[in-house]
Amino acid sequence: MTVIVHQPAAGPAPGDDAAAGRIAAAALEQFAELGIRRSTISDIARRAGVSKMTVFRHFTNKQGLVEDVIARELHRALAEIDRRWGAGSTIEERLVEGFGFAVSFVRGHPLFGKLLRAEPDMLLPLLTVDGAPLLALYRTLIAERLQAEVDAGRAAPANVDQASEVVARLALSLILTREGAITLDDRSTIEALVRDTLLPMLRLPGSTGTPQ
Repeated sequence: MTVIVHQPAAGPAPGDDAAAGRIAAAALEQFAELGIRRSTISDIARRAGVSKMTVFRHFTNKQGLVEDVIARELHRALAEIDRRWGAGSTIEERLVEGFGFAVSFVRGHPLFGKLLRAEPDMLLPLLTVDGAPLLALYRTLIAERLQAEVDAGRAAPANVDQASEVVARLALSLILTREGAITLDDRSTIEALVRDTLLPMLRLPGSTGTPQ
């Protein structure tokens, strides 16, 4: 599966228009209810209140629709992570909010949560062996925001890109593998992870305190 994701921007999700959006929303509901394999284009068209022909005019086939639905949801998630980062007053708060949202979004998502449990082969390649585009996007988003912290004198990682990739890879790994010494099951564990593992990597030169 090849899902094209783009850096969030103002406006609709990639490929959005009224009919396509309604079909994608219906497909999301259908996939979450029955799974991707058991869902048909007829099911989705009926739920969306359109004909099968209308679905095929917007999406070449079921695979194209699946990829569009996933891309839309990832676009929505990344936009929300970006918003929460901007709302934090310190880098610690921003990292906690970003991690917290990412965990709750994937684990509580009506489709992603179901796929991870029942049809992992439909989602895991996007996040693992075929995950380079998503990792690159996530790394870039983090790097841009981390560079702003560096420019403001609030952080000084040895290498911004490497630090950003560590954060991105760590987030994906912890979200996908729930069991372990680090579970991220509540805010206190997320705060501990940020405080004890991430902030030391981002400290100001010669500083023994937390970057603000």
